[in-house]
Amino acid sequence: MRIWRVDELFISSFLRTRLEELLRICDLLNVEPDFNVVIVECETLKDFHSLTGRTYVIGAVYSKGIIVSQPFEVLRSKGVLEDVLLHELLHHIILLNFDLPSWMQEGLILYLTGAKPQKLSGRHKEYLLRFMREVSYEEIPLVVDRYRRRSDIESR
Repeated sequence: MRIWRVDELFISSFLRTRLEELLRICDLLNVEPDFNVVIVECETLKDFHSLTGRTYVIGAVYSKGIIVSQPFEVLRSKGVLEDVLLHELLHHIILLNFDLPSWMQEGLILYLTGAKPQKLSGRHKEYLLRFMREVSYEEIPLVVDRYRRRSDIESR
């Protein structure tokens, strides 16, 4: 396993190309970006499955400040490395600031990162389609603000 700090990846590596997108999303949600996240890059797909219990369709999993990912080379070969890490980092930022229902959190992240329903399956597709039905782009700040964590409001 290899351990990465997200701030290092933004400064020195491939995530730099997604920094502007992340900042735009944080601005829309009226939150500060937070890079206090560790990424555990598994050496093999078997290690990933053992650690997360997830199938190989899932590229990474976020929990409590830690992203556990498939080997970067595997994700890079699928052309999704940056997408997967940005997606999981957004889970971190949203969970720090909001208490969204899980369908809304997943749907919001998929929507804001430009996911296409026809390229998704299972609950990801279901959550994105539900989000698209229930929330317009213009309503996003108002809708998510209803779920803002109280400590975040008090600190502003």
